[in-house]
Amino acid sequence: MFEFARTLQQCHAFQPDRDDMVLVLAGKNTILSFAGTQAALPCRKEMEELGSYGVIFIGMLDDRRCFAREIPESSAVDLPEPLRLYPIRQFLFEFPESWRMALCRARELLFWQGKHRFCGQCGTGLIASENDSGLNCPACRSVYYPQLAPAVIVGVTRNGGKELLLAHNRNFAGNLFSLIAGFVEAGENVEAAIHREIWEETSLRVKNLRYVASQVWPFPNSLMLAFTAEYESGTAQADGEELSDLGWFTAEDHPELPSPGSVAREVIDRIFNQ
Repeated sequence: MFEFARTLQQCHAFQPDRDDMVLVLAGKNTILSFAGTQAALPCRKEMEELGSYGVIFIGMLDDRRCFAREIPESSAVDLPEPLRLYPIRQFLFEFPESWRMALCRARELLFWQGKHRFCGQCGTGLIASENDSGLNCPACRSVYYPQLAPAVIVGVTRNGGKELLLAHNRNFAGNLFSLIAGFVEAGENVEAAIHREIWEETSLRVKNLRYVASQVWPFPNSLMLAFTAEYESGTAQADGEELSDLGWFTAEDHPELPSPGSVAREVIDRIFNQ
């Protein structure tokens, strides 16, 4: 179980305990402690050799205090045993939900604080609030809170749900195909974003939107909102900018799909299993 911290006070607000857990981020990796093949989050005493970097309290994980810190990737090249680098994307698909929540919160808060060191109103250095998760300006009293970037991801079906629209984004590796996705623009509601993204990227109109699930995606701060929709009109065409290829596929005949554990795969499996 992971319980969110109410505030983002720096770790010096607590009496340090060398057994406190620490989520350490190094580039696109985190650091885990291994006993044979069994992985665990490292504790404070295991991380002392890596030097002193800013640490924030993010919450209680399995009834233990959990902190987050970020180190340069170059500092994590030669880790002492039993510490090892572990890809964040792989971590998100393989470990318990409580661990994933803690890592997503750690990565998003560290990213946000790294981008909000000074007040945008007067330029004064910001300090962590003692009352909530905000950063306060001691000069002009402006307050800044963590921000998420909402994005929609949609499984579009036709022929009674037997066919699913899948697309290859230019940023995808290999022959991976996934669902249509995009960020919600300022002033848009989620439904409008779905219709716009699908039209812009595929030249299709859709109907009967249905919410499926959500997933935090900390690259760097997205909240994915997953839906299904039914084909209404148009001929599917890749926009040639974000998408290089697309097509209608069935459960028996489809290209490489996203990894299990992703919300995209959850939607795809749900449609194909029906």
